[in-house]
Amino acid sequence: MLDFIIPLIGRFHPLIVHLPIGFILMALLLMYYPKKDKLPFLPAIEIALLWSCITAFLACISGFLLYTSEGYAFETVQNHLILGLVTALICLLLFFQLKKSKNLNSPKIHLNSIILITSLMLTGHLGGNLTHGEAYLVEVLPEPLQNALGYSGYEEFEPIALDENHWEEVLFYDQIIQPVFNQNCRSCHNPNNTKGGLLLTSKETILKGGKNGPVISEASWEEGQLYHRITLPLDHEDHMPPMEKRQPLKEELELIKFWLASGASFEKNLVMAGVTKEMVAPFFTKSVVSIYPKVELPKVENNKLSNIREKGFFIEPLNEGSSLMKVSCVNFPDFNEANLEWLNEIKQHIVYLDLSRTKINDQVFESLKDFENLTILKLNGTKISGNGLEFLQQCKHLNQVHLTETGVSWENLKLLNKHPKLEKIFAYKTPATAQKEDIVEFTFEVMFGNFELPVLPTDTVTF
Repeated sequence: MLDFIIPLIGRFHPLIVHLPIGFILMALLLMYYPKKDKLPFLPAIEIALLWSCITAFLACISGFLLYTSEGYAFETVQNHLILGLVTALICLLLFFQLKKSKNLNSPKIHLNSIILITSLMLTGHLGGNLTHGEAYLVEVLPEPLQNALGYSGYEEFEPIALDENHWEEVLFYDQIIQPVFNQNCRSCHNPNNTKGGLLLTSKETILKGGKNGPVISEASWEEGQLYHRITLPLDHEDHMPPMEKRQPLKEELELIKFWLASGASFEKNLVMAGVTKEMVAPFFTKSVVSIYPKVELPKVENNKLSNIREKGFFIEPLNEGSSLMKVSCVNFPDFNEANLEWLNEIKQHIVYLDLSRTKINDQVFESLKDFENLTILKLNGTKISGNGLEFLQQCKHLNQVHLTETGVSWENLKLLNKHPKLEKIFAYKTPATAQKEDIVEFTFEVMFGNFELPVLPTDTVTF
């Protein structure tokens, strides 16, 4: 009846463990406070170390109870557990040394205080690894730095990705269920961290179950712990994964339920298990067609890029390793059409050009006609009227033109009709906006803003 007491005390470990950290730091700060006569601090240091000892041993006890009740593997926690105990013992040793010698300048005191802070940091780091994973600190670092620190082998699990033309051949468990477990459950149910004694990494470990027995029921799939835990309300104490952890998608949960209902086979493919195309459609990979031209150009030399940046342009590659460039005048409001010649050296490389809110006028179009790979052009908030837009017909890769808050009219937009690649023109807050009721068939879409969403039934519900 009182079986809950040990797990309850164990779960106070994350709270208790911060107490010795605070007391130890307070004691060490007083010990090394830059003051010649530190003897008046001695009583406070002794009190801080005494409470450090008490709370450190309480943290060790609660941590041990957490380990025994939560199903951690000993190999996972042993270093953290041992170092925690070492930290508590060094604390005790330092307390008695100071009590006996009353000498804050003793070499032994200094040595043990250095060992204490080192042990405390290592213990805390290992505890953090248990909570957040070993790669928690390094996974946000750039890849070269990760490699230098020896984390090049950090395992990342990919989400479900299916080919729409061959989805039927996919193995239900290997390519659907296991990826969901890997992304959402593996942090707590892996060989190094088997919470509840449960591993979710293979057929054998899943069928074996955890310390409370099998998680898949042979009698009725709805009675198994796996189904029961994932379908509990999110805020329920026994819901899995825990509320603070990453949760599977609704579609992924439906597939897990269907897998269980269809017999939890580890060998069947999707068709054999009875899965329909509609059930897996959200996981079809979508091929992304780039609007940018596929051209082979030599990379722009760094000194050329530096010279252009010094003139006030923001410039960067389209993506890592690309020789194509994005150029913006976001920090160059005084730019005018005469300054465009500064980009002549790299005009073949420019696919994205933003001249919004600069001092350009219609003369810029004649110069832009030579930017043969230009794909996206932004001229928002400028004084252009649209005279000369026909020059952009020579930019054969042009896909989007942004003309919001300019003087372009419906007649100007006709100058770009029948452009081979142009798909969209954005003309919000222009004279063309007032003429949009005129019936003109363009080969591209003209966007005027002021989009309206359809009214849904739920929009009228009062809560």
